[in-house]
Amino acid sequence: MSNLNLNLLCMHRIKGQDMPVLPGLLAQNPPKRTSRGRENDRLLIYLNLAGNISYSSDEYAQITAKLAERFYQTSGSLTFALKTSIETLNTVLAERNMKTTGQGKYSIGVLVMAALRGDLLYIVQTGPTRVHWLGTNGARHFYDPSLAGKGLGLSQNTRMYFAQAQLNPGDLLVMSANQPKEWQAALEEPGPVSLQTLSRRLTTITTDSLNAVLVSVSDGLGEISTLRPAQVVKSEIPVVPLVAVPPPPKPETIPELYPSLPPAAQIPPPETESTPLPVPALLSGSASLSDATGGSVSAPIPIPVSPPPPLEKRRADQRAPRTAQPLFTPERRTQMVHVGRRSARWMAQAIHAARDFSRALTERFEKIIPRLLPQEEDQAETQLSATWMVFIAIAIPILVVTIATTVYAEMGNPALYNIHYTRADEAARQTQNLTNPAELRQKWQATLDHLDLADEYRITQSSERLRQEAQSALDSLDRVTRVAYRPAFNNSLPSNIHISRMAASDFDLYLLNSNDGSVLRAVLSGSNYSLQDFNCKPGTYDGITVGPLIDILALPRTSPGGVTLMGMDMSGNLLYCSPGQTPTTAFLAMPSADRKGIDAFTYDAGILYVLDARANAVWTYTGQPGKEFSDPFFFFEQDVPRLTSAIGMAVSGDDLYILHEDGHLTTCTYSRIFTSPTRCTDPATLIDTRPGYQGGATLTDGIFRQIFFTQAPNPAVNLLESNNRSIFRFSPRSLELQNLIRSLPGKDDPLPPTASITAMTYSPNKILFVLAGGQVYFIASAP
Repeated sequence: MSNLNLNLLCMHRIKGQDMPVLPGLLAQNPPKRTSRGRENDRLLIYLNLAGNISYSSDEYAQITAKLAERFYQTSGSLTFALKTSIETLNTVLAERNMKTTGQGKYSIGVLVMAALRGDLLYIVQTGPTRVHWLGTNGARHFYDPSLAGKGLGLSQNTRMYFAQAQLNPGDLLVMSANQPKEWQAALEEPGPVSLQTLSRRLTTITTDSLNAVLVSVSDGLGEISTLRPAQVVKSEIPVVPLVAVPPPPKPETIPELYPSLPPAAQIPPPETESTPLPVPALLSGSASLSDATGGSVSAPIPIPVSPPPPLEKRRADQRAPRTAQPLFTPERRTQMVHVGRRSARWMAQAIHAARDFSRALTERFEKIIPRLLPQEEDQAETQLSATWMVFIAIAIPILVVTIATTVYAEMGNPALYNIHYTRADEAARQTQNLTNPAELRQKWQATLDHLDLADEYRITQSSERLRQEAQSALDSLDRVTRVAYRPAFNNSLPSNIHISRMAASDFDLYLLNSNDGSVLRAVLSGSNYSLQDFNCKPGTYDGITVGPLIDILALPRTSPGGVTLMGMDMSGNLLYCSPGQTPTTAFLAMPSADRKGIDAFTYDAGILYVLDARANAVWTYTGQPGKEFSDPFFFFEQDVPRLTSAIGMAVSGDDLYILHEDGHLTTCTYSRIFTSPTRCTDPATLIDTRPGYQGGATLTDGIFRQIFFTQAPNPAVNLLESNNRSIFRFSPRSLELQNLIRSLPGKDDPLPPTASITAMTYSPNKILFVLAGGQVYFIASAP
């Protein structure tokens, strides 16, 4: 789990009055019992329910708690768990809104749900929410209403906007559901700022009502704390307490979403049309939920009902002094005392029994041992020495514990193994009569889960065969191709080196160190790679100053001047490097519009493509590396897509693929015909060919970080999904999913268990390189 501390500061103001708490805010570390894959995920929920139905703080707390429980009970990839949890709430809200349309009652959910794994924060937004990331390396604004939609509960289709941020100590996050217009300029001011300073600035520049949360990141032990403002002004709006009322004669019982939770409350029918609709009535409908393995479970979200008390009762409660609730009720304290007494009594009995047994055994040894040893005739009585008695007093309890442990290991472990193995075998047998892909995934995943429990006690040939069968069935359903990665280096890279990009030729591997913008070169030596001296770093060469490199491209050895690598800095300066030689430089001509900073570049068929996301532009230059390039040409014509969130691109012929930080693609086809302009599709539709999955602008289990195009034979658009350590391969133009490349499962996986894949590249001879946990891994002849 991450060692970053998260400090939350609520900003909640209603009609000029600052409120002490922000309803709908939940942040927690993973509980002790989670589904597979959720053990290291920390969750942050920021929920605001709009509409004409009011909600109390307790009702907000129940909704967010159940949303978090659904998240931690869903196995699979991180993005799948986030999406499943949000779809659960959306389906219930949508169905209930349809039922209450005639009464004019409705609720719209506006939600930011984020999960932190390591230092990567995965963000999902629904509705008109805004997230500002004020990082140490710059600020980002996550806001796209076209993808996030208007909120939850308006339709059965859930619209979401995915984003991610790599957090560092000192970073700040600002999440808001209804951001004041004065905040935009304040959040764009450059320079570092503290949490208190930012809070003071945001609260003083506007008098509007506020509903937001500030999050600061710091080094620590992975703790989450909620901070309160220095001064809290009591709200003039009274807090209405919840008063329990007896249920009606024939209540309608709400089914439970989670079997482990207490039964849901009962819903009384509304008295008149003007009676406010309680929260449980809103969330009592059934919903088709995607479970941990992609299956479908019909269940609602239960919310206890607390009908509003009479007006006289509310006024009396408002006048009554508020008393703090005790941490333990008398019944709970009495129960704990009884449990403690029974435990102490049992321990005392066990100690006395052990002493009696030891004493009895010692007496028997004292009587038997003298008879076995030779004695003098005049010796009337023989006693054990003090040393022997101490030895026996210590050895006997140890012997008893050893015998008990051995008996348990020989008799208890096989019994527990048989229980879990039998359940795994039953789940596998149930797949024989199933045809629904979701149900098949559910049963095969249950098989693996039970085998994981069985392996804690012992591993047999039968369990290994069943595991292989289940894993092969799941891989076949999900179009997964397993590869056996090998470490490229004998040791991991030094901790002061942070690799952001890689490039490979037929013989060499190049690594871009983002800490200083220099390049490392590795050469294949036997079965592994070894780092070699390579002069390729920022500096002044031939009168041109080259800054830290932001992207690199490996070149064939037949390139002019024998250069083997081309790099580029943010200003568009080129750096050419070759082994054993001093780098040479060149600069690209400035376009007619100002450049705001280059983010990536690529080269194909004599054309250099340069991405400037902040300027919303892609510029093309004709020429060859090592020689002079032409003046820039704007790639787009009339149809210019939005590129402010672009992070990478790939080119094949006339086709341009641009990757955005939320995982969606923009595709453009360059037109060489004057009467037919260049056309772009944003977002492009990804066709998910896996049974039971649905394609679209993004995939449920895919927030992609890098893109690479592999040429024929078997051409494909390769997208790196860091979280589930997969490479998604799509066919060119049609963007149909061909397969997923993943490492071997379980104990055979050479990758570090909790490390993400942060970079990838292919060599021209189809060697796949990936970076995980400070080590490079490769596979020859990748599929």
